[in-house]
Amino acid sequence: MYRYLSLLFIVALGSASVLLTNGDFEADLSVGWTAAFQGELSTDTIDRAVSYNPDPDYEVRVKKYDATSAKLFQTVYIPTTDLQFSVDVSLYAYEYTPSEIYWAQAAVVLYYLDNNDNFLGQTRICHNSPHCPYTNSSTFHMIQVATPSTWYNYTFNLSDELPNLPGVNPSDIAKIQVALYDTTDGC
Repeated sequence: MYRYLSLLFIVALGSASVLLTNGDFEADLSVGWTAAFQGELSTDTIDRAVSYNPDPDYEVRVKKYDATSAKLFQTVYIPTTDLQFSVDVSLYAYEYTPSEIYWAQAAVVLYYLDNNDNFLGQTRICHNSPHCPYTNSSTFHMIQVATPSTWYNYTFNLSDELPNLPGVNPSDIAKIQVALYDTTDGC
């Protein structure tokens, strides 16, 4: 019994992806991005292709089966929180056996960090399976996709998003980690 997550996306931070290296994924994923797996299985994948979206450009897919997580991420210093974030994303999280308590989440995550890489809070654009236990808090804000497996564009200014995180002091934010993330509690 597998729990399945898949995300496909294109990411930009700033204007024309100025702050992210290879934010459009047109170069190999080793350029600017780091992959991290917990509990990696041979079926877990992070890859890129032009066939994920009906356009000629590359997109990335993060796919995790069973327990724990997989992510592709990049951390950048930001000069201000007055930045536009934009992502084209199709998210999907699936519970193989809905009668069980297992859950999954597929997400694009913005981790807000201080100068020492201390975690301050996060915003997730996500699709949760029905049993996903995550809830919003003063340092955790979820923007849930309306319909899974459909391409959407999410664009917002970080300064406009931060009021959704009253536990985060915007003046403490020195870095943003952008992560393409999936997680499940597995079997």
